[in-house]
Amino acid sequence: MLQQSTVEPICIPLSFDEIVREIHNFTDLPEQEVRHRVWMEAMNVGWNVLQDVPVFQVKPHHFDDKMSQLYRESYGFIFETLVFWVSPSRQKWIESALNRIHLYAKNQNLKPEQVKILMLGDGTGNDSLFLVKNGFKIDYFDFPGSKTSDFTTKRFASYGLLKKFVNIITDYNLCLSQQYDVILSFEVLEHLTDPPTAIREISSMLKSNGIALITESFSKVRPNLPTHLAANSKYDGLTACMFLKYNMMLSWYERSTRGRPMEFSKLGRTSVLSVVQLFQDKTIRESYFRAITRNFKQNCKQVLKRILGKNRV
Repeated sequence: MLQQSTVEPICIPLSFDEIVREIHNFTDLPEQEVRHRVWMEAMNVGWNVLQDVPVFQVKPHHFDDKMSQLYRESYGFIFETLVFWVSPSRQKWIESALNRIHLYAKNQNLKPEQVKILMLGDGTGNDSLFLVKNGFKIDYFDFPGSKTSDFTTKRFASYGLLKKFVNIITDYNLCLSQQYDVILSFEVLEHLTDPPTAIREISSMLKSNGIALITESFSKVRPNLPTHLAANSKYDGLTACMFLKYNMMLSWYERSTRGRPMEFSKLGRTSVLSVVQLFQDKTIRESYFRAITRNFKQNCKQVLKRILGKNRV
């Protein structure tokens, strides 16, 4: 059951005009330009970010200083994330997460405002606004100093949420102290240069028995998604095992949306029994063996190329 918060009415933009108004209000972009860019994003997913790829001389699917600059200075991510959030499948993710957070609060005998939540990489903040609207307080962390982060800070301020309902974290290291009941991180891992380290750090952020609600797109290395790193495709199908390595057991996942989101519960320690329990799930078991087979074939191809290359020399 959804619980209403005591904050002023929050507008989470769902219509074309609402998205345009929100971007125009909290950026310095002209309204006509915003209208055009929202329309193009709606017609072509990722259109706005793709327009900035040549401007910043980014090599798609490979992280370097130029891609870092893209994250800081591009407005494209604002358009991409706000338009994507409108889709019913995307809204299903946060609705499922909300239900799991309510269940966690009930099991831990906590009121919604007592659940300590970190929104890790929430971009334009729609998921954060959704949770605040339903009675929760949150910590928010995203790329500090970026156009997206500035936009989101202005949104939170306009609704009077800062400090009372939303705490913006600017120093990532402040999160690493086993303080959170819940961490929510949607579509972040595939953008990172070292997902295993990020998962280990998520574990270090959680209290004992805390939960992480995660989605990832390791498999989606597509032309219209240039910031999904090609090097991370090897992790496709291995997410549950990667989390288990750092004492987080897959405790639930949304089957209707193919594991978006997945819920990981922090364990005291990982045991052989934990591994057996994980692999009792047929979907997890099959995805694991597909991943191992795929990566083995890829490694064999790379070794063969090196051998043939040396022989040519």
